[in-house]
Amino acid sequence: MTTAHAGPLDGAAKARPQGWLPNPLATDPATAERQAHVILARRYSSPPGPVRCLTARYRTAAFALGDPPDRVLKRHADQAGYFGEVLAYELLADECVLPHLYRACDTSQTLLVDYLDQAVALAATDAFCELVRAVAVIHTSSARWHPTMTEAMARWQAGKAVNAPPPGWITRPDDWHRLLQLVTDAHGPEHVPLGHLDLKPDHVRRRGKGHLALVDAETLRPDITGLPDLITLAYIARGQGCRSPRWVRQAYLHHVRDLGAQWNDQSLTRALTAFAAATGLHSLHGVHE
Repeated sequence: MTTAHAGPLDGAAKARPQGWLPNPLATDPATAERQAHVILARRYSSPPGPVRCLTARYRTAAFALGDPPDRVLKRHADQAGYFGEVLAYELLADECVLPHLYRACDTSQTLLVDYLDQAVALAATDAFCELVRAVAVIHTSSARWHPTMTEAMARWQAGKAVNAPPPGWITRPDDWHRLLQLVTDAHGPEHVPLGHLDLKPDHVRRRGKGHLALVDAETLRPDITGLPDLITLAYIARGQGCRSPRWVRQAYLHHVRDLGAQWNDQSLTRALTAFAAATGLHSLHGVHE
């Protein structure tokens, strides 16, 4: 494994080795569109008319459907990435923080979701506060799950992870377990530490009723905690020039406490530094200061 390109999680984020994906998708938009037409004809009963390629990457592709577009077909080359995104939609189904999911097809590894074209100007303070709130909602969502979902996700609970061996990519196990203990103290032993959203300004959109939504959920994991997302929020805020990292931490603290978590400023700061130490993160981007 090699270190990923510099970004908000530089040092902690790891890149896949070259050639890791045996069947990459076509990166030529015209070819990708032809393949999407075939998938829609074979796997979806009502072809929506025009298909326009939005992105064509070796791991994923996205297509706007209809004229004007009202759906997006998302295609995955990586089975784990596909099932990860489907799981994210299932876990967050009641939170109104993702586009509406109409259907998923395991055979073609595709999802059909709402097309959201209304971008959000994060330089506006109110909009960035909405984003922080949405992230806090995701991080605390396991406290609001139906009992059947809680039971299905029990293996990922923080109270169990505290005493389990750390993931292989963790460089300092003691700091990792210290982080998990702080997370457990703040959220309770049944908390599932969802995190690692693909937070980028162009992934933040508006739903039909004005609610903010995140359009890419494939990276969400149940075993990494929400700390990398808080760090990324501070990185984005600095890049947008809208708020200080300290403001981001205080806003996040306000929202997660409002949603039932028991973080305080001292424990959250300790958790941030423990995450950096455990993972080899190069910078917290000032969110701990």
